[in-house]
Amino acid sequence: MDDLSVFANPEGTALVHKFLANFDVKSVSTSTHGEYVKAWMTVETANKLLSTTFHEFVSKKDGKTSIVRCGRYELPAELAAEVSLIGYTTHFPVISTLSVFRALRMDADGQATPKVISSYYKIDNNTVATSQSSNAVFETINQSYEPSDLKAFDSEFGVPAQSIAKVVGNNNPSSCSENPNNCVEAELDVQVITAIAQDTHTTFWSVPGSESFLEWAQAVASDSNPPKVFSISYGAVESEIPSSQAQAFDAEAAKLGLRGVSIFVAAGDDGVAGEGARGNPSGCGFNPSYPATPPHVTAVGATQGPESGEKEIACSSSTGGGITTGGGFSGVFSRPSWQDSQVANYLKNGPDLPPTSMFHSSGRGYPDVAAMGHNYPIVVGGSTYAGSGTSASTPVVAGMVTLINAKRIMAGKSTLGFLNPALYQLDSSAFHDITSGKNNCAAGAQGSATCCQYGFTATSGWDPLTGLGSPDFPNFSSQLEAM
Repeated sequence: MDDLSVFANPEGTALVHKFLANFDVKSVSTSTHGEYVKAWMTVETANKLLSTTFHEFVSKKDGKTSIVRCGRYELPAELAAEVSLIGYTTHFPVISTLSVFRALRMDADGQATPKVISSYYKIDNNTVATSQSSNAVFETINQSYEPSDLKAFDSEFGVPAQSIAKVVGNNNPSSCSENPNNCVEAELDVQVITAIAQDTHTTFWSVPGSESFLEWAQAVASDSNPPKVFSISYGAVESEIPSSQAQAFDAEAAKLGLRGVSIFVAAGDDGVAGEGARGNPSGCGFNPSYPATPPHVTAVGATQGPESGEKEIACSSSTGGGITTGGGFSGVFSRPSWQDSQVANYLKNGPDLPPTSMFHSSGRGYPDVAAMGHNYPIVVGGSTYAGSGTSASTPVVAGMVTLINAKRIMAGKSTLGFLNPALYQLDSSAFHDITSGKNNCAAGAQGSATCCQYGFTATSGWDPLTGLGSPDFPNFSSQLEAM
């Protein structure tokens, strides 16, 4: 493990503890290197401590779930200079799943089955060479999976029986038969990643739905031996996340990368506009998807075509894909050097570019890579559904890297960890270059989805729909193994 003490601020941490000692705080805990101090207290104490007034907000959805938040808060100037973020204060949860499902049993044709995926990407052996090459799926907003559904999926689609080795956090399997929406995302994640990367140690890692991404990153940071690959299929509009929180998440992702952990995040399913444009033309615009935008995660876009034996193109509702792959440029994170030449080339030569005044052309470009994202079979509550989304593409790529990590471990090498600089150094044979498609539409049925005036257009080389392309696994693997 690399020395992460460089991220510590002992003086600032001590100042926070001194400040908290002046109030009736029930308990205090501090992260390993002092980056985060967690304090438990009553609302009355929090009002005094932050010179504010907290209010209780009740969910319109169920009329029961409540959350406590304030409109603003204050800190003494000396302390404020050391504190970049206070969670659970002014920010409301905005996380959603990134998949579109339909409750229809599919015909035999046109499915992105494990066999079709492995055949198209030329994965000739799905068995992970060593369980030290571990992986995990991130879950939140009370999504669960049912082990019997995984068993049924494996049986139906010819996958050797797989299992989840460890569950962290909440999982309520009985909820899957009560309402498929309780489990569709988690079931998809579990069934796909275990089918692509078989017979290894896979963790189901669930966190609450309040400030999930940063909570998860802090929890993984405290694990002495975390899974080496994570797949995240949830997201929110970047502009709705406090920039300090986004920056804190990226810092944690960077630290995990130093520890050999690779993080893959779905790029979103509503093109450049985001979920707010579904059935709503007034929602058009450029709204990047978080946490796909932080530089220290690998963002994954979606393609379509190979599941039906056709050419691989960017997935779009306008071409019958059900969803439209997200992509674009971050409004929080500047463009990192490792992707500068490829992104600059797109901005200079890309076809039909929107006016640069409409998006952050100097921001981090995403996604980095892509994979099939249309028409995935998924078993939920004993029934088979069809699902589409970058949330399907993401566990596919995560599974591929799990396979590669195993080969590296067997060769006496480290796991890949932070992957992006390496990806942008691979030669073109590592990818299928996706040159067709546009991401100006939101998710929806073909012909009825909201399609905005502006979006990005796929072209040769990197583009903000499919990144560098989808992996040509034998070349993708051999080049990453050799590093």
